[in-house]
Amino acid sequence: MDKEEEVRMTLEESESYGRAINARNAAVERNQVYEEEEIIPALELPPPLSEEEIKKRVGEANYNYMKDEKTMNSINS
Repeated sequence: MDKEEEVRMTLEESESYGRAINARNAAVERNQVYEEEEIIPALELPPPLSEEEIKKRVGEANYNYMKDEKTMNSINS
């Protein structure tokens, strides 16, 4: 069995290789651009929800349970 020589890249070669891979990936990546997307000015943002509005949306029992709970649950669970 022949042992392969261990070849290491220099820092410059490694950076160049990384840039080339990133450029290749960017060229074939599918990017979706939304034409109607625009940034909403801060003055037009809706105000934060009140506790009463949150209770209406999630239910008072759920709100009270999570408010008193000391652990942080995952949003997606």
